[in-house]
Amino acid sequence: MDYKQASDRELWDCCRKDDMQAYNEIFSRYYPRMYHLARRYVQDAMRAEELCMDQLFHLWVKREEIHIISSFSSYLFRSIRNRVITEMRRNLPVMTGLDEIAENIQLDRSSDYGLLLEEAEHTYREVLNKLSPQRRQVFMLSREENLTYPEIARRMNLSVNTVENYMVAALNSLRKNLHEKVPSAIIPLLLLSDFSSSYL
Repeated sequence: MDYKQASDRELWDCCRKDDMQAYNEIFSRYYPRMYHLARRYVQDAMRAEELCMDQLFHLWVKREEIHIISSFSSYLFRSIRNRVITEMRRNLPVMTGLDEIAENIQLDRSSDYGLLLEEAEHTYREVLNKLSPQRRQVFMLSREENLTYPEIARRMNLSVNTVENYMVAALNSLRKNLHEKVPSAIIPLLLLSDFSSSYL
């Protein structure tokens, strides 16, 4: 089998049959992009590496139990986003400062925090749906599928410069509208996309 040319699904099927070489190909194929995604939100490079390593190790350890129905890449990027969200939640007071949180809202983690996240996600979806169709599509392709700007440009038949402009405009609009309705401490979590209270 030519592992380099194999599809993700073929590699995963082999991986589930204890094929370490298939797993190593998955690792080399996806670790750099997972790390790049984690580093967008985790300032500590070593911690970002640990999160990605842990997630990929988890993939191997639980290979017989994990059933991937969606695309393999979507599963991996969603899984590392969930780890990053958990990390950000754990370090939220450190990252944003207790004064900022107190200024925006008093968070009772045992009760109000979960409700706040649910309301914040609802607001995020509303704001996202108000973007123009192309801006929204560019944003979702970047965040949900982790495509690069050239990849998005090819998929949407646009220039890279246009994709960049759409992305900047989408982020500016999201930040502006979210800032008016959502505590600023929560906004970085929302802009990870794939954000859902069911993941937290």
